[in-house]
Amino acid sequence: MVKAFLHKEGKGPFASNTYVIGKIGGSCLVIDPGTEDDNLVHYIQKHYEKVSGILLTHGHFDHIRAVEFLKKKFRDQELPVFLHPLDKDLLGDPEANSSAMVGESLRVNFETTDVQDGEILPLRNFQVQVIHTPFHTRGSVCYLFEDDNALFTGDTLFQGSIGRHDMVTSEPDRIDESLKKILALKPTLVVYPGHGCMTTLLKEKEHNPFLQGID
Repeated sequence: MVKAFLHKEGKGPFASNTYVIGKIGGSCLVIDPGTEDDNLVHYIQKHYEKVSGILLTHGHFDHIRAVEFLKKKFRDQELPVFLHPLDKDLLGDPEANSSAMVGESLRVNFETTDVQDGEILPLRNFQVQVIHTPFHTRGSVCYLFEDDNALFTGDTLFQGSIGRHDMVTSEPDRIDESLKKILALKPTLVVYPGHGCMTTLLKEKEHNPFLQGID
């Protein structure tokens, strides 16, 4: 089961999505906790025995801000945080994590577990594959939950669009390379983006202009 929490930080472009996935009554994972939200905590406490980990699709402020908040709320649990090593430097740098763009100076300091392209994460009760999709940031990844028919794309792929590639650590020359990896996946996947509405990979293949003409 996937539960989405929409967080509106200031203006529309920074309204980010946090996701909780897991079988009710068991353990869950939290993906991209961008805002300190007691509703998120209460939902987890009501429906799950434990949090098995936090998955970060990249290191921008609106996807990482609530990691330390959750670690404190669930301090009695081991809570590993998964992030691609190329985005580690963003955590303590307001320019690189884009918080400076909105007048903040976010610097966070928590341990992370590295993820690599193609890796199956060592998480009990979950089958999670990492897909490295650099261009929005160097360390951007998507997380594929094949058993749940779910693809969490962060700021790589949105409904009808893709992520910005003019940020401090963007790599615009890797857009096609990254999108090809997504296009190779099964079209029935439900796409859960970092911003905006969920969609399906089939819809995006057919209607997303940024996916047209990529071989």
